[in-house]
Amino acid sequence: MQMYKVFINNKHIFLTENKEITNKNEQIYFFSSELELHKTIDEFEKNHQYDKLFVVGNPEEIYSLFQKINAAGGLVRKNNEELLFIFRFGKWDLPKGKMEIGETPENTAIREVMEETGISGLSIIKELIPTYHTYKIGGIRVIKKTFWYEMSFIDDSQILPQKVEDITAVKWIKINEIPWIMRNSYASIIELLSNSGYL
Repeated sequence: MQMYKVFINNKHIFLTENKEITNKNEQIYFFSSELELHKTIDEFEKNHQYDKLFVVGNPEEIYSLFQKINAAGGLVRKNNEELLFIFRFGKWDLPKGKMEIGETPENTAIREVMEETGISGLSIIKELIPTYHTYKIGGIRVIKKTFWYEMSFIDDSQILPQKVEDITAVKWIKINEIPWIMRNSYASIIELLSNSGYL
Protein backbone atom coordinates (compact mmCIF):
# COMPACT_ATOMS: atom_id res chain seq x y z
CA MET A 1 0.00 0.00 0.00
CA GLN A 2 1.32 3.41 -0.95
CA MET A 3 2.54 5.87 1.65
CA TYR A 4 2.00 9.55 0.84
CA LYS A 5 4.51 12.22 1.85
CA VAL A 6 2.74 15.57 1.74
CA PHE A 7 4.50 18.91 2.16
CA ILE A 8 2.81 21.58 4.26
CA ASN A 9 5.01 24.66 3.96
CA ASN A 10 8.44 23.15 4.75
CA LYS A 11 7.07 20.49 7.12
CA HIS A 12 5.86 16.98 6.28
CA ILE A 13 2.70 14.96 6.68
CA PHE A 14 2.93 11.21 6.12
CA LEU A 15 -0.18 9.17 5.34
CA THR A 16 0.87 5.70 6.40
CA GLU A 17 -0.41 2.35 7.66
CA ASN A 18 1.69 2.21 10.81
CA LYS A 19 4.18 4.27 12.78
CA GLU A 20 5.75 4.37 16.20
CA ILE A 21 7.19 7.50 17.79
CA THR A 22 10.94 7.62 17.17
CA ASN A 23 11.65 11.34 17.49
CA LYS A 24 10.41 14.11 19.76
CA ASN A 25 9.75 16.30 16.70
CA GLU A 26 7.17 13.84 15.40
CA GLN A 27 3.43 13.97 16.01
CA ILE A 28 1.24 10.91 15.48
CA TYR A 29 -2.49 10.97 14.81
CA PHE A 30 -4.47 7.74 14.46
CA PHE A 31 -7.15 8.47 11.91
CA SER A 32 -10.67 8.53 13.34
CA SER A 33 -12.76 10.90 11.21
CA GLU A 34 -12.51 13.42 8.41
CA LEU A 35 -13.37 16.28 10.77
CA GLU A 36 -10.66 15.33 13.27
CA LEU A 37 -8.17 14.78 10.44
CA HIS A 38 -8.55 18.32 9.09
CA LYS A 39 -8.54 19.80 12.59
CA THR A 40 -5.30 17.95 13.40
CA ILE A 41 -3.64 19.16 10.19
CA ASP A 42 -4.73 22.76 10.85
CA GLU A 43 -3.20 22.60 14.32
CA PHE A 44 -0.02 20.96 13.04
CA GLU A 45 0.41 23.68 10.43
CA LYS A 46 0.44 26.37 13.14
CA ASN A 47 2.47 24.38 15.69
CA HIS A 48 6.23 24.99 15.79
CA GLN A 49 6.94 22.05 18.11
CA TYR A 50 6.61 19.34 15.45
CA ASP A 51 8.04 19.17 11.93
CA LYS A 52 6.49 15.79 11.00
CA LEU A 53 2.92 14.53 11.35
CA PHE A 54 2.17 10.85 10.82
CA VAL A 55 -1.47 10.14 10.02
CA VAL A 56 -1.89 6.41 10.67
CA GLY A 57 -4.61 4.52 8.82
CA ASN A 58 -5.41 3.44 5.28
CA PRO A 59 -3.36 5.89 3.15
CA GLU A 60 -5.62 5.65 0.08
CA GLU A 61 -8.76 6.21 2.16
CA ILE A 62 -7.23 9.21 3.95
CA TYR A 63 -5.91 10.67 0.68
CA SER A 64 -9.41 10.43 -0.83
CA LEU A 65 -10.75 12.84 1.83
CA PHE A 66 -8.97 15.85 0.30
CA GLN A 67 -9.99 17.88 -2.71
CA LYS A 68 -7.41 17.38 -5.46
CA ILE A 69 -5.49 19.73 -7.72
CA ASN A 70 -3.08 18.42 -10.36
CA ALA A 71 -0.06 20.30 -11.64
CA ALA A 72 3.06 19.49 -13.64
CA GLY A 73 6.51 20.92 -14.17
CA GLY A 74 9.92 20.30 -15.61
CA LEU A 75 13.55 19.84 -14.78
CA VAL A 76 15.28 21.08 -17.94
CA ARG A 77 18.83 19.88 -18.50
CA LYS A 78 21.58 21.50 -20.60
CA ASN A 79 24.57 19.40 -21.69
CA ASN A 80 24.41 17.42 -18.43
CA GLU A 81 26.05 20.45 -16.80
CA GLU A 82 23.24 22.89 -15.96
CA LEU A 83 19.58 22.93 -14.89
CA LEU A 84 17.04 25.67 -15.58
CA PHE A 85 15.63 27.47 -12.51
CA ILE A 86 13.20 30.32 -11.98
CA PHE A 87 13.26 32.90 -9.19
CA ARG A 88 9.82 33.65 -7.76
CA PHE A 89 8.63 35.13 -4.45
CA GLY A 90 12.24 35.48 -3.34
CA LYS A 91 13.12 31.79 -3.76
CA TRP A 92 14.66 29.52 -6.38
CA ASP A 93 12.07 27.20 -7.86
CA LEU A 94 11.34 25.05 -10.90
CA PRO A 95 8.80 25.97 -13.60
CA LYS A 96 5.43 24.33 -13.04
CA GLY A 97 1.70 25.03 -13.12
CA LYS A 98 -1.81 23.64 -12.84
CA MET A 99 -3.27 21.25 -15.37
CA GLU A 100 -6.03 22.56 -17.61
CA ILE A 101 -9.14 20.53 -18.46
CA GLY A 102 -8.31 17.84 -21.00
CA GLU A 103 -4.54 18.15 -20.61
CA THR A 104 -2.21 15.29 -19.82
CA PRO A 105 0.48 15.86 -17.18
CA GLU A 106 3.12 15.70 -19.93
CA ASN A 107 1.39 18.40 -21.98
CA THR A 108 0.96 20.59 -18.91
CA ALA A 109 4.62 20.28 -17.99
CA ILE A 110 5.82 21.28 -21.45
CA ARG A 111 3.34 24.16 -21.71
CA GLU A 112 4.12 25.54 -18.26
CA VAL A 113 7.90 25.37 -18.70
CA MET A 114 7.60 27.07 -22.07
CA GLU A 115 5.29 29.81 -20.73
CA GLU A 116 7.29 30.52 -17.58
CA THR A 117 10.77 30.48 -19.13
CA GLY A 118 10.45 31.14 -22.87
CA ILE A 119 12.46 28.03 -23.74
CA SER A 120 11.29 26.08 -26.80
CA GLY A 121 11.58 22.69 -28.44
CA LEU A 122 11.02 20.83 -25.19
CA SER A 123 10.78 17.06 -25.05
CA ILE A 124 10.43 14.71 -22.11
CA ILE A 125 13.35 12.44 -21.21
CA LYS A 126 11.76 10.64 -18.27
CA GLU A 127 9.15 10.95 -15.54
CA LEU A 128 10.36 11.82 -12.04
CA ILE A 129 8.80 11.16 -8.62
CA PRO A 130 5.75 13.42 -8.04
CA THR A 131 5.46 15.78 -5.07
CA TYR A 132 2.40 16.52 -2.93
CA HIS A 133 1.43 19.73 -1.11
CA THR A 134 -1.51 20.62 1.09
CA TYR A 135 -2.93 24.09 1.65
CA LYS A 136 -6.30 25.81 1.89
CA ILE A 137 -8.33 27.53 -0.81
CA GLY A 138 -11.34 29.44 0.48
CA GLY A 139 -11.23 27.48 3.73
CA ILE A 140 -11.15 24.11 1.93
CA ARG A 141 -8.04 21.97 2.37
CA VAL A 142 -6.67 20.57 -0.86
CA ILE A 143 -3.78 18.34 -1.88
CA LYS A 144 -1.90 19.38 -5.00
CA LYS A 145 -0.07 16.60 -6.82
CA THR A 146 2.71 17.86 -9.07
CA PHE A 147 3.96 15.56 -11.81
CA TRP A 148 7.62 16.18 -12.68
CA TYR A 149 9.55 15.40 -15.85
CA GLU A 150 13.18 15.68 -16.83
CA MET A 151 13.36 17.48 -20.19
CA SER A 152 15.66 18.35 -23.05
CA PHE A 153 15.22 21.37 -25.35
CA ILE A 154 16.20 22.76 -28.75
CA ASP A 155 16.37 26.53 -28.27
CA ASP A 156 17.05 28.66 -25.18
CA SER A 157 17.84 31.91 -27.02
CA GLN A 158 14.53 33.47 -25.95
CA ILE A 159 14.48 32.59 -22.26
CA LEU A 160 12.52 35.24 -20.42
CA PRO A 161 10.76 35.23 -17.03
CA GLN A 162 6.95 35.27 -17.15
CA LYS A 163 6.47 38.38 -15.04
CA VAL A 164 2.67 38.04 -14.85
CA GLU A 165 3.37 34.89 -12.81
CA ASP A 166 5.69 36.86 -10.50
CA ILE A 167 8.82 35.25 -11.95
CA THR A 168 11.67 37.74 -11.80
CA ALA A 169 14.51 35.63 -13.26
CA VAL A 170 15.20 32.53 -15.34
CA LYS A 171 18.70 31.17 -15.05
CA TRP A 172 20.85 28.19 -15.95
CA ILE A 173 22.55 26.92 -12.80
CA LYS A 174 25.61 24.68 -12.91
CA ILE A 175 24.98 21.36 -11.19
CA ASN A 176 27.81 21.92 -8.71
CA GLU A 177 26.19 25.24 -7.68
CA ILE A 178 22.76 23.73 -6.97
CA PRO A 179 23.48 22.96 -3.28
CA TRP A 180 24.25 26.64 -2.75
CA ILE A 181 21.00 27.98 -4.28
CA MET A 182 18.99 25.29 -2.50
CA ARG A 183 19.67 27.16 0.73
CA ASN A 184 17.01 29.53 -0.60
CA SER A 185 14.41 27.15 -2.01
CA TYR A 186 11.62 24.82 -0.90
CA ALA A 187 11.84 21.45 0.85
CA SER A 188 9.89 19.80 -1.98
CA ILE A 189 12.33 21.07 -4.63
CA ILE A 190 15.30 19.92 -2.56
CA GLU A 191 13.76 16.47 -2.25
CA LEU A 192 12.96 16.31 -5.98
CA LEU A 193 16.55 17.19 -6.90
CA SER A 194 17.91 14.75 -4.34
CA ASN A 195 15.72 11.92 -5.64
CA SER A 196 16.82 12.78 -9.19
CA GLY A 197 20.52 12.57 -8.33
CA TYR A 198 21.35 16.30 -8.51
CA LEU A 199 21.99 16.75 -4.78
